[in-house]
Amino acid sequence: MNKYTILKWEKFLLWLIPPILRKKTHVDWLDVLLTPLHSLYEDILYKMQHTGQVIYLEKVINEAFNVTKEYDPNLNIEQKRQEGLIYIDESIKPELQYLYLHKEYYNPDKILADGNRVQGDLRIPLFTIFKNNDYKNKNNKPVYLAHREDYTKVSYANFRVFIPENLIANQTITANINENSPKKQTEAIDITSAEYHNLLNFYKLAGKSYQSYCYSIES
Repeated sequence: MNKYTILKWEKFLLWLIPPILRKKTHVDWLDVLLTPLHSLYEDILYKMQHTGQVIYLEKVINEAFNVTKEYDPNLNIEQKRQEGLIYIDESIKPELQYLYLHKEYYNPDKILADGNRVQGDLRIPLFTIFKNNDYKNKNNKPVYLAHREDYTKVSYANFRVFIPENLIANQTITANINENSPKKQTEAIDITSAEYHNLLNFYKLAGKSYQSYCYSIES
């Protein structure tokens, strides 16, 4: 924090009081009257120093609901999970996968260095082809071919907020969770804490939506 934004309220108060009135009782009384202004100043200054960027939004949420943890913006997602921090990740949306014709994968003719064209069974691949057993994406899940309905009938949040389960268990952040759901660790949870939503809606960029998820801290 810049030094010019830090006010020494006690000294500031003494400067405003005439020397003849600088008695302890009078100063204490005025200091009590000045407390709301002091709190308002600190609150506005804190909000001005934080934006809707991911690192600032994570910092604000952790400082509000995860006070026992020290937020470090240099940690990656796995390290944040191990430290039990509230973190933000991008939303999961199905990626378009395209199917190509056989002739789009292969060049049926080979052009030699002298410019002559060789025809026949010799074919040069334009790019690498992965067979079903060769292609492995993240978590070894099969490739999903997105349908038009995935983009027209399903609404996706712009980002996801991951909350350690201990904050939900001790009701620091209140939420409705279906304990019997087989997708408890993968489906979004319903946060009922108004303070949580007010904080996110204040700092996040306009028009951005979010979903909240609960995760367990791996030992």
